[in-house]
Amino acid sequence: MQYLQRLSSILAILVICFQSSASTDVSLDEFDKKLDALRQEKMIPGMSVAVVKDNQLLWSKGYGHADSNREIAVTPETPFWIASVTKTFVGLAFLHLEANGQISFDELAAETPEFDGLCQWLAGTTIPFAEGLDCSEPIRIKHILHHQVNKPVGDAFMYNPIMYSRLSRYLEHKLGEGVRSVEGRHNFLAQTIDKHIIIPAKMTRSMASMWDRSRALVYFDLADGFKVDARGYKTKMPRPDKHIPGGAGVVSTVHDLAKYDIAISTGKITPGKIKHKLMSPATFNNGSDAPYGYGWYFQCYQGHRLMWHSGWDPDHGYSAMLLRMPEKNLTFILLTNSEGVWWGNPIDQARIQDSPFAQLFFEAFVKQDQSDPSCAAG
Repeated sequence: MQYLQRLSSILAILVICFQSSASTDVSLDEFDKKLDALRQEKMIPGMSVAVVKDNQLLWSKGYGHADSNREIAVTPETPFWIASVTKTFVGLAFLHLEANGQISFDELAAETPEFDGLCQWLAGTTIPFAEGLDCSEPIRIKHILHHQVNKPVGDAFMYNPIMYSRLSRYLEHKLGEGVRSVEGRHNFLAQTIDKHIIIPAKMTRSMASMWDRSRALVYFDLADGFKVDARGYKTKMPRPDKHIPGGAGVVSTVHDLAKYDIAISTGKITPGKIKHKLMSPATFNNGSDAPYGYGWYFQCYQGHRLMWHSGWDPDHGYSAMLLRMPEKNLTFILLTNSEGVWWGNPIDQARIQDSPFAQLFFEAFVKQDQSDPSCAAG
């Protein structure tokens, strides 16, 4: 592991040196310093960052340490649990299965065994995701993929990770080995993500679940997750669950997520109509655009189109961000081993502009006079 860390560090330095000499209006040194200052302000033990421009890795760097002993430095090749950024992989995997005629997004979720019991349980709790949930309504797979399960079905957006985390059970019932076979193995959803995303994108330092024995080194090198209190005291958290339920489960690096981003843009993993569906906002029952679809938030901010997802796992100590600006062919990728990236995005809105990390990125890379006039200010 130490040899790989040293090799990754050397490669990262070479990449940064090459990229810094490239033509750009951005001061990467200044961006670098501000990022590290914000990391320290948020008391994040380890952080890895990458910026992709015009389908090429523009810049990347690691900060801090990946372990509790502060012996292993974070590099752009350090694997992190990406938490809910996994949903972008799940949405794309479902689009592939739908394009191949293997599933229908109009199928009722209640046709999956044990779904009704879960729905009734959730509806009877005081959890925020239970608000407006009516299990007698026709909840379809598309409603779960677009977070349109609540208030009433198909009429509004409300983030519902509990429902999203049952999507693997739907696939296992429909195409795999049954709902009871989701856990304890590299399940059908994980295999689908491998087949249609990770392998064709050549993401060699990623795994779709931690039951993938062929990616054992990725699991071994995974950065430790931490809980950091107000005084900066760090508590090492337990490792996440090994299987992928739907809402989380993917482990990756910023370099591999850069490959993922490029493969989306170039059509390598988004053939035919899949790319159009992925890049377009979902709609509500009345035909208006929704702020979420197929694993991505969509919004306009100061005249710029954004598609993004964050990740936040306080139980295991990770947070993440994947922010794309399709019209500018520009992407910001951020992975950490604490909760420090999380900014409290509301469950019924898309507001990445409230993130201080996103604001640093906008200030460094986005010129306001180059906005898209078709995108209303938000």
